[in-house]
Amino acid sequence: MSLRSKILLTLLGVAGLYALLDNGILRFFATRSFAAWELDEAEDRLEQVKRAYEQQASELRSKCAIWAHRDDVLRLVTGGGVESIAPDLGPEALEASGVDFLYLCAPNGKVLWRSIRQPSDTGPLRIDVLPSEALNSQHFLLRYRDEDVSGLVQSDRGPLLVSSQPVRDPQGKGLSEPEQGLRRALHGVVILGRFVDEEFLSRLVARRESGRTASPRVDDASLELSITPENMLGDAGNASPERAELIANLHAGEKEFAAEVGSDGRLHVFHLIPDVRTGESLVIEGSTEREIYGRGLRYVRYALLSTLASALFLLLVMLRLLQGIVIRPLGSLTRKATDIGRTDDTTIRVGLRRKDEIGQLAAEFDRMLDKLAHSRSQVVRTARLAGMSEIATGVLHNVGNVLNSVNVSANLIRAKLEQLPVADLTRLAAVLREHERDLSAFVHQDPRGKHLVPFLAELSAALSAEKEALRAEVRVLESGIGHVADLVRSQQTFAGTRGVFEYASLEHEVEAALVMCEQAMGKFEDVEIVREYEELPSIQVDKHKLLEILVNLIQNARQALEGVHGRPRRLTLRIRRPGEGRARIEVEDNGVGIPEENLTRIFRHGFTTKKDGHGFGLHVSANAATEMNSRLGVRSEGPGRGATFHIDLPFEAPVLVAA
Repeated sequence: MSLRSKILLTLLGVAGLYALLDNGILRFFATRSFAAWELDEAEDRLEQVKRAYEQQASELRSKCAIWAHRDDVLRLVTGGGVESIAPDLGPEALEASGVDFLYLCAPNGKVLWRSIRQPSDTGPLRIDVLPSEALNSQHFLLRYRDEDVSGLVQSDRGPLLVSSQPVRDPQGKGLSEPEQGLRRALHGVVILGRFVDEEFLSRLVARRESGRTASPRVDDASLELSITPENMLGDAGNASPERAELIANLHAGEKEFAAEVGSDGRLHVFHLIPDVRTGESLVIEGSTEREIYGRGLRYVRYALLSTLASALFLLLVMLRLLQGIVIRPLGSLTRKATDIGRTDDTTIRVGLRRKDEIGQLAAEFDRMLDKLAHSRSQVVRTARLAGMSEIATGVLHNVGNVLNSVNVSANLIRAKLEQLPVADLTRLAAVLREHERDLSAFVHQDPRGKHLVPFLAELSAALSAEKEALRAEVRVLESGIGHVADLVRSQQTFAGTRGVFEYASLEHEVEAALVMCEQAMGKFEDVEIVREYEELPSIQVDKHKLLEILVNLIQNARQALEGVHGRPRRLTLRIRRPGEGRARIEVEDNGVGIPEENLTRIFRHGFTTKKDGHGFGLHVSANAATEMNSRLGVRSEGPGRGATFHIDLPFEAPVLVAA
């Protein structure tokens, strides 16, 4: 796996872990906060519903008191006729007063007048807690000791909001003093009530919303309200243990309101109101969707998305920064190291100019490569010298063995030459010179002359034998000398065709050749040197042969510029890529130029146009180029128009086979 992938996966893991932890912490604390906020809001809503109910009960009590002080009602309960006030006590009057039913009863509970506003049906309406004929003298609405009786009562038609007020005669006429003291001229009871139905409950909620200041924290959610006897709370009258515990806490007075999250996922808030008939509790239950909690969860999810988006943005920024600061430099360093390992090219450099640790690493890497290149150059030079020494040792050893036999032959030849009868020939010549005039008589008549012919025959035979012996030794000597020549020739051939190919920077080699030429010929102060170097990778060459060729070409160009007068002298050194897989070095001058007929002759051995030239330089350079699997060429537009020499080099070194 690449470093980039590891960094990316690590950053993704960190961002994901951070997002999960942040969301978990936020969910743990925020949801609790939203749940508490929602509970407070729900209790506040139910408390306002309670206030709206109390306001409704107070309004009903006030209306009941007004009815109880009406003169027509007093006349009715004191025995007046019903017909005269019936239109004022009908359903229209109830609707105008905002009540659902009206009972006018005598002190003993007899119903004198009964009017009920039908909610929906047209048949007779009966209410179990309010008989149509007469109320029991102990009826809860006939508690005369109280000024009034108001509150909720459970009936067969559901909860009822009722209020009763005594109808009194302010003057107490017709009553004895004990009765006046006990009942204060009580003539009857007015009972008003309302059905606690859906319409009533909706009005409670509507009045709550219209009568309160809008909360700046959250919009009002829909509130479903119900009033249920405690023994009927829950499914089939059985409340859950949690809900039963909440109701028990309300009975204990620990809290005025209690809340729970029901199985339906809604928030339920409870408050107890006593039944004015039985004294048992009626439960006001408000149910609402968990708007605040749901909104909190949405906020948490939005926060998660925001965190993920922020983490992704930071991830991209960090990845971008790491790409520029770490990954790209390390990638470049890795590629350079890989190229060096694959090509064995020690001229490659990273070249990062940074002041941080990566820059120091790159600088140390380049410094290590410099040392490695220097060490390798030393090893190559040592290997070359060792090879030369080995070749010289072999040559000397073989030549020494042959020279032993050559030396023996030379000694034998010298000894035989010393043994030749040259003195006898000298004496014979002197004798013959003395008898030059009478040579015939001397040979035939003189005793010494008679030995002359046999002597010459013996001398001739001796000389012939010595000649053959000397010839044999000379042949041995020639064979030994030829063997020495063959040894030297074979070793020269073997050593000359095996070049050491190593990676080199062409720009570096051209500059090195230029420096060598300036050291040999002086600074090129009167020559404009133009460098046109295309950036090329290092190639494998025999650096010594390439340097030899470049020095020769630059020297020739410098000499060609010496014949230029009246115009600037310019030497152009160019490195470019003429085609795939090859590099070209060009040495161009605007000197004396080359005639067309000489373009094909200048590389021949011994050809030169210089007075002091020997015609070896370009010939040797062409041979060296051929040995490197390269080609040396020239072009010129004629005399006075300069010339361009070029050498084409392959990027890959040739495969050499020893001769």
